[in-house]
Amino acid sequence: MTNANMDLVNKAIESIDRDRLVKLVMDLVDIPSPTGYEGEVARALNDVLNSSECGMKSVMQPVGDDRYNTLGRLQGQGGGRSLMFNGHLDTSFGPEQAHRGLGYQCKATLVDDEWIYGMGSFNMKSAMGTYITAVEAIHKAGIKLGGDVVISGVAGEIEKSPVNDHEGPEYQGYGVGTKYAITHGAIADFCILGEPTNMMLIPRHCGSCWVKITIPGHLIHTAWSEVDKNAINKSRLMLDAIHDWIPDYCERHSLGDFQPRVNVSAIEGGWSWRGARTPDNCVIYMDVRTLPDDLPIKAYNEVRDLVNRAVDDNPQLAGTTVEPFMTVPGTSIPDDHELIQTITQAHTLQLGKAPELGIETWMSDAAHMNRYGIPTVNYGSAGRIRAGGGGFSTHQGEAAHIGDMLDIIKVYIQVIMEICGVVD
Repeated sequence: MTNANMDLVNKAIESIDRDRLVKLVMDLVDIPSPTGYEGEVARALNDVLNSSECGMKSVMQPVGDDRYNTLGRLQGQGGGRSLMFNGHLDTSFGPEQAHRGLGYQCKATLVDDEWIYGMGSFNMKSAMGTYITAVEAIHKAGIKLGGDVVISGVAGEIEKSPVNDHEGPEYQGYGVGTKYAITHGAIADFCILGEPTNMMLIPRHCGSCWVKITIPGHLIHTAWSEVDKNAINKSRLMLDAIHDWIPDYCERHSLGDFQPRVNVSAIEGGWSWRGARTPDNCVIYMDVRTLPDDLPIKAYNEVRDLVNRAVDDNPQLAGTTVEPFMTVPGTSIPDDHELIQTITQAHTLQLGKAPELGIETWMSDAAHMNRYGIPTVNYGSAGRIRAGGGGFSTHQGEAAHIGDMLDIIKVYIQVIMEICGVVD
């Protein structure tokens, strides 16, 4: 980047409004938006993006009953490339978790003028605030860009899936909004997802395959029950087989020191309110993470083989079935990709050292973006370590660090101007 352009970058950085950032994030946190109920926060975001401070034109995309994406675009002058910032509007929980503490409440709390606590502050309303503040700083500085800047706030990203009787919008996550956005106008040459990476640059992450294993049983009164025919009792044989398989799976699919994860996420069986009846089935649910370049079918096939071996070894498991009910691939782009190099250069210049590159076991909408042909990485702030975790802990809930947000805004500004170009 030329010295002249760096002068303009510094001019935009000087226009960053800390108070505006804090208000943006806190206002978004104050609006409850659990998966399936993103309408109110989408409308609030639309108002912000259409305001004079931002200079964008924004529209709302209906993705369901009172579920919307919000898509804002800062129109460039032409001749440059476009950059999208994508972020989900849904949160992991809603107001029902408020009793757990500040970080679980759908109400923002400012702590020590350094931290913002509240549901969604970490994942990922703080990121939305950084996107907006970066664009507003460029707009306020009077800088004209060649290419477009797009901000897409999407519904339904959180890892949730309909299964059995659990159906409805609150279970429709895992990229519902982003996939709709991409196919309805949210396109760009590059994209950054500000997921809470703690300033790490994440060019790759795992995929996931959710499976259900159903073990049949014998429905009968306790008076005539047999231990070996009880589905819950039989399930321990399958759980033992799963327990023995998990370390082997993770080791075989390692990348250097990195290994994917497997989680036995739920067990269902019987009737708590009718203890005099044996369960006629027991269902084991699993989340099997795949390496970035592996397809979910590979994980499913391994689980199916595992189940078949367990049945062969234990005839009382005969009739056990296994099926996938949610699958999503991982994603990866090479370390020498232009987007990664541009972010690395800007991060190094603005923060004094190169960012750490990593791989994550979690899933993000980057997988969908990349598969639709938009090179995408995860790169966000959210939290430093504070008494329990980098922006999140089971005890404190969610929190975002204001200083980190301000730092990453500087990087975003430089990346925007580098990719989109500046017009005299």
